[in-house]
Amino acid sequence: MNPQSPEHPGIVWLNGSFVPAGEAFVSPLDRGFLYGDGVFETMRAECGRVLYLGDHLERLHRSLAALRIRVSAAAPNWGEVVRELLERAGLRRSVASVRITVTRGAGLSPGLPEASAPTLCITARGYVPPAPSVHAEGFRLHVFRSGFSPPLAGMKTLNYLYFLCARQAALDAGADEALILDPEGRVAETSAGSLLARTDGRWWTPSSPFRLPGITIARVTDLLAARGHNVEARPASLEELVSAQTLWVLNSLMIVMPVRSLGEHRFVHPAHDEAAELARRFIAAGGN
Repeated sequence: MNPQSPEHPGIVWLNGSFVPAGEAFVSPLDRGFLYGDGVFETMRAECGRVLYLGDHLERLHRSLAALRIRVSAAAPNWGEVVRELLERAGLRRSVASVRITVTRGAGLSPGLPEASAPTLCITARGYVPPAPSVHAEGFRLHVFRSGFSPPLAGMKTLNYLYFLCARQAALDAGADEALILDPEGRVAETSAGSLLARTDGRWWTPSSPFRLPGITIARVTDLLAARGHNVEARPASLEELVSAQTLWVLNSLMIVMPVRSLGEHRFVHPAHDEAAELARRFIAAGGN
């Protein structure tokens, strides 16, 4: 079987069945479609092995519980379904991006009504990691100042338009990624990742109630701790961030990306080799 297009999955799993993507439909009254009433997780798979699947499922269930979306009766064995989807899609021998999406299902009632028939969907597509030359050059960050990180930023909800607008503003400014500030004007995260900084030899990460608890930053923190490097989580201003010598962006797909600059400021030690070595260790320890 030929791997499906990176942009257009050939087959998906929807509500218990594997179907061609072109034949997969949800109700026009689905609350995910109408209101963004749902959550998702994006994971990286390496040759059929989903990295940190258990961590992603734990975060998924926390978000579902917070939004009162119950899927216990409809939930599959996520790991088995994902592995079969990768096999059917011809992605068992390559790197893939896997996404689980859960919505409350169809309904027009106000508030957060009971999810009597939630919509469950899993998609997989080929993923091409950033080239070594991109890592060597590093990301350019742009501070997004049109608003601040939304109240639901601590959950990976389908209400994602703010972050897409932030990324577009960064692209329009000639940057690669957007830096998000919280309502207090402190650093929260980027539009699609967590931040890890090093100042005078000490690793730290910005903390804020208006940021997603990142799985990659948590696991990388463990890897650094295993080598005697503790990572401090603390509130940080922009001024504190630019005082760092090293800054990285982390997420589940690209794993670790060195940052070259933030606006006009350039970081003096992007630590490309360290980032690449840590990414290799992250993949090796991924389990599942």
